[in-house]
Amino acid sequence: MRKRTAVGGWVVLFVKLALVVSVATVLSFTLITLANLSDNVKRFSFYVKINDAEMAKKELIGLHYFYDLSRKWKVQWLADKYLFGDALFYEVSDSYLIRDWEKVRNDLKEKLDDPKSYPYGNAKFRQAQALYNNGYEKEALELVLTEVAADYEKALRNCLGSMAPYDKCFDRVWNYDLATNKKNAEEALKNPSPVVPFILGPPKKDGEPILPPPKVPGGGGKESEEKPGGGGAKKRP
Repeated sequence: MRKRTAVGGWVVLFVKLALVVSVATVLSFTLITLANLSDNVKRFSFYVKINDAEMAKKELIGLHYFYDLSRKWKVQWLADKYLFGDALFYEVSDSYLIRDWEKVRNDLKEKLDDPKSYPYGNAKFRQAQALYNNGYEKEALELVLTEVAADYEKALRNCLGSMAPYDKCFDRVWNYDLATNKKNAEEALKNPSPVVPFILGPPKKDGEPILPPPKVPGGGGKESEEKPGGGGAKKRP
């Protein structure tokens, strides 16, 4: 009986050790995967920021891999809730980089109350610019002064409502100010890369002035990753 008890104790101990090793292995693999996902997101954001469409696409493919992995692990609902809440906006950023303005608008039209949906107005501005450059100057300008201005105002209010620091809203302030000024709006429509007439926030170069922000609805402002400009849809590099 004692022999059996001793053997049984070793079996139990072995099972416990195997269980601990298994849990540790799974946990380690999970943590490594999450770290790789985090790095993937950072790289994607970086390439979006520097307007590198080709590299951003590669990182987006990597994000799709991690999402498919969550499906294989049967934890997609957890991934949707805690890891891929911004998945739609990753796709939007990719579409924006290749100037697919219509897709940007279609993807965001049901999310306009989200502060991250500010590219919607920019995409509409780019489409207005294409109209302007194709001879529809009056229609394009009217579109900017009405619909685009309303989109920029909404984006600005969304930013302020999200309690973001005011300096994070400067680009949205700039966009709203541009779209509500007929002269500035027409000048921006004419030029693919409109010149910013003043600097908001700390100067980027020695000698550049710091001027107070323009008047904004509700007394605040919000940022947009890219200033309105021209260009139509283009193929990925």
